[in-house]
Amino acid sequence: MTVRQMLLQLVAHGYEVQVLGATVFDNPKGMGRLKEQFPDLSAHQHQLIEAEDGPLTHQLVVSYSHNRNHFTTHEEGLWYSQYLYMLDSFKPDMVWFYGGQTLDMLIADEARDRGIPVAFYLANGNYKAPRWCRDVDLILTDSQATADMYRKEVGYVAKPVGKFIAPESFVAEHHERKRLLFVNPSWQKGASVFVQLAEKLERERPDIELEVVEARADWPAVLRETTRKMGKQRSALSNVVVTPNTSDMRGPYSRARVVVAPSLWWESSGRMLAEAILNGIPALITNRGGMPEMIGNAGITFDFPDACYEEPYQHLLSDEELQPLMDAVISFFDDEALYQDYVDRAWKIGEEKHHLDRATDRLLTALAPLVRQHAGNKDFTISQKKRHRQRLTYRATKPEFKVDNSLQQLVSPKAGAKQVNEPEANRLWLTDNFTWEIIGKIMVLDNRASLIKSGFAEQMAATEAFGIVAFDPASEIKDPKQYEGSDYIQLFQHALLGDGKATTLHACVSPEMSSILSPLPVEKLPKRHHLGAKPLAELPITTVALDSIDGLGNLDWLILDELSDAMAVLEHGKKSLTDTLLIQARVAFQLTHEKQPNLAELQHWASRNGFRFYRFHNISHYSHLPDELNARVPCATEQEGADVLFLPSHERIAALSNENKTKLAFILSAVFAAHDIAFDLIADVSKEKALELLEAQGLLPPPVAKDNNELNGKFPKKETAFLGQDDNFLELLN
Repeated sequence: MTVRQMLLQLVAHGYEVQVLGATVFDNPKGMGRLKEQFPDLSAHQHQLIEAEDGPLTHQLVVSYSHNRNHFTTHEEGLWYSQYLYMLDSFKPDMVWFYGGQTLDMLIADEARDRGIPVAFYLANGNYKAPRWCRDVDLILTDSQATADMYRKEVGYVAKPVGKFIAPESFVAEHHERKRLLFVNPSWQKGASVFVQLAEKLERERPDIELEVVEARADWPAVLRETTRKMGKQRSALSNVVVTPNTSDMRGPYSRARVVVAPSLWWESSGRMLAEAILNGIPALITNRGGMPEMIGNAGITFDFPDACYEEPYQHLLSDEELQPLMDAVISFFDDEALYQDYVDRAWKIGEEKHHLDRATDRLLTALAPLVRQHAGNKDFTISQKKRHRQRLTYRATKPEFKVDNSLQQLVSPKAGAKQVNEPEANRLWLTDNFTWEIIGKIMVLDNRASLIKSGFAEQMAATEAFGIVAFDPASEIKDPKQYEGSDYIQLFQHALLGDGKATTLHACVSPEMSSILSPLPVEKLPKRHHLGAKPLAELPITTVALDSIDGLGNLDWLILDELSDAMAVLEHGKKSLTDTLLIQARVAFQLTHEKQPNLAELQHWASRNGFRFYRFHNISHYSHLPDELNARVPCATEQEGADVLFLPSHERIAALSNENKTKLAFILSAVFAAHDIAFDLIADVSKEKALELLEAQGLLPPPVAKDNNELNGKFPKKETAFLGQDDNFLELLN
């Protein structure tokens, strides 16, 4: 993120920039922006794509894996060939890169061979060997602390230029100043310390709200592991709001009163700290690397016991060791005069140290001596002949990008091995090679906002084919305002479907266990649910009967959860469900609440009301292995629950209009990857469209047969045939 912003600043100051990379990311979450332009990267494997990023264009070699450790020699060869071609065609005045693996070292080596100066960006404490910088002319870093550390421990000199933060994506316009904010809950960043602090605040100061923003790390896993070591494993904390990974941090910063960054490894600077200071937010930090340098006097620095700074960074603090951090948090929330003094300090340091213009001036000054050499204007062959032992030169030509599938064939199941895979529950199975013709919106009613909580609703809304009405009885959605005014998603909190009567919501320690059904006694629950299912309060709540909703219109897809009275919903919604295309009802196999819906009741209702059982979906499993072991060798044998899908009965299917058959086919294909039954439905509407769907999904057999009994059953004309050779072209001959 920092280097990208630096490049944007260089472009704004007249530099001509070309960027070469690969689809390699620290975490798949980092692919978000790229996926917007290339939803199906696999279709471009081992090709060179161009991703537009404002004034920047990123040339990227599409790799099989996002993980740098899995970058194959074939992919390295493609990338290296393109790099040589860009050196000899673009003829840059300077090459700038980061990374210390074997291929990365050739970046500087090839530039030096042509007499092109090389700059390197260094922002962590791992570059202790001297080889990577042998051909590097200028090392840039983000803090004086990192520069001093490397000069002392290794001997090379790095020039600090600070952090580069664009205010439009990171500086909020308004500040509520109500939460303690923690970003990227990884072990290295001090997640274990934060969990201990959060748990103590939950007990002693439940009025203080905390927010965790996930980045690369998995907050639930960190929480479970740390609380397990503390003695009572927890799956949630009542005072902690979790925000998914986001590229726009203005929301979290607008809510933050204080940021906490208890990093336990060498932190070169801490980008988040500079962002917070630019927002006038004080910080509580550990004394690691360049972090004190980032906040100046706009926060408080803590030193923890040495054991905290040792891998795997999961040491538990005593109450006495944690108390100073606890006291600082409380002071910033209770002492307004003290807090405002630190806010004023933050604004001042942000303007003096972290303003984008100041950082850009430092960068331009550092690069100026290299750029003034105008190396791109020189004849590269002179430098190459001097360095080549055989006095030869080389001019790269545009490389040919070829696909190599040997790795996929090695790691994929062997041919003939029978596998039944559950489709991914949180992705749309769409292809650009097939156009769905949907009339009107597909209306979805979601009784516990499962689509929103899984992140699936946004994908569905992006298609503009769905209208989603979601209920959130336990107020689990933390930012409901984002859906206000949406044309595709409506959210109603503290409400749910039922029989239309007032009832009681049993609020539990874990919000996801809160229900209008009473939790089972603790002796009837597995240990993992003992704490989460513990009731906290009983709240009045009014249910809504489906048949009483005015203006509902068409209801195409109903989603019921396992913590509501599903049978009451169905019995009081018979009229509304007369023409419904799909009912998705969650069933718990391992019961946690009284009177949870079961498969027998649901099937009995379905058979009497024009529906039939279709399949199970999204089966959840529980592993009895320790979390760490299960993460390495997954083995989860106990099934906890599943969604049960009900389709219209065969009689109703036959009577459906072409419009509704197409809608149902779209839902089943796009959401559940059930392309076979979608094909069957579409074939009743259009034989040609059905074949197009098969072709688009890659389900057609090799184009050799003149006759195919199964297809001829659907298309009885004898003239039907598969034609074509290399391109698998398909025609329907009538």
